[in-house]
Amino acid sequence: MKEKGETDFRELSSDQLRTVVDTQQLFEAWAEVLERAQSFRGGMHWKTAAGKQYLFRSRGRLGYGKSLGPRSPETERIFEHFGRNKVEAEEREARLRVRLTEQARYCKAARVARVPRLTAALARELWRAGLESAVMMVGTNALYAYEAACGVQILSAGRLETQDLDLLLDSRRSLELIVSEIRREGLIGILRKIDKSFTVMGKQNFRAMNARGFMVDLIRPMPKPPRRKQPDTVGDDADLKAADIQHLDWYLSAPKFRQIVIGEDGFPARMTVPDPRVFALHKLWLSKQSGRDPLKKPKDREQAFLVAKLVARYLPQVQFSKPELRMVPREVAQLADELFDEVQVEGKGELPPGFEPPNDR
Repeated sequence: MKEKGETDFRELSSDQLRTVVDTQQLFEAWAEVLERAQSFRGGMHWKTAAGKQYLFRSRGRLGYGKSLGPRSPETERIFEHFGRNKVEAEEREARLRVRLTEQARYCKAARVARVPRLTAALARELWRAGLESAVMMVGTNALYAYEAACGVQILSAGRLETQDLDLLLDSRRSLELIVSEIRREGLIGILRKIDKSFTVMGKQNFRAMNARGFMVDLIRPMPKPPRRKQPDTVGDDADLKAADIQHLDWYLSAPKFRQIVIGEDGFPARMTVPDPRVFALHKLWLSKQSGRDPLKKPKDREQAFLVAKLVARYLPQVQFSKPELRMVPREVAQLADELFDEVQVEGKGELPPGFEPPNDR
């Protein structure tokens, strides 16, 4: 528990904020260029069939593609345009990647490189694989996104320390839209890009663990009704299979929260995490459940109040008002009153901008 006089977080200095903003803008520029470069993935070449030449567009490492028509002035223009723009996009992406490498040194020197290396790397790979809408990071790691959005650093390692990471699968979304290469690799393939020692844990096939004992769990909301068939994996049968957990549908019903963060290595990443209001309410609700591990309850409660304070002080665009919390059951939304009381005490009786008076809900 927090000692008397101890603060929850500290605001970044003006120099630190400048470094963070510069890094975020550079990342956004790189992401835009990378997306364009990926649109030229594969190649074009002339293919002869039945004595005629056809322009063939290949995609991906396996060379799948289609014919764009017989050789003509039009297909020759397409071929020339593709080659020129592909080279230009790849060169711009490479230049920005070099600048990100240089910026990473500034981030470490300014002490704004916060997110554990593996967590940041996984966030980048999920984004590059196009899985941001299908998979989000939940649990303690989400605090890194909230602090980054607020321009603060959470104090006390105990609040952020964790040896696991939870990934929430949105089974409502069609996973058929995921490119075939990602379908083949699955989440375990993405994890092995970061650390080759990750393996699926046998009967606990919702969990992967690396050689250092760091665990990544794939979870999803309990289907309604429970027997309804919904996707429980991104890849094939050898991939992680999501474990069904009750009440996680609250996270999926709320708007997703996306934030550019900076990893311990100084490289940025974009994290997709739950709405901070629902995170705080869910954590407070968990702390009151009789079946919850007693050792986890104090941390649940502490994280709930911490995120509520961040929302009240730094995120005026989100509100703990009744209409804003319609995605959670009424009895859970009413826990905002308890969060309100805690934040009001911290503010010495002043009404935080992120809350309404309890009687008005």
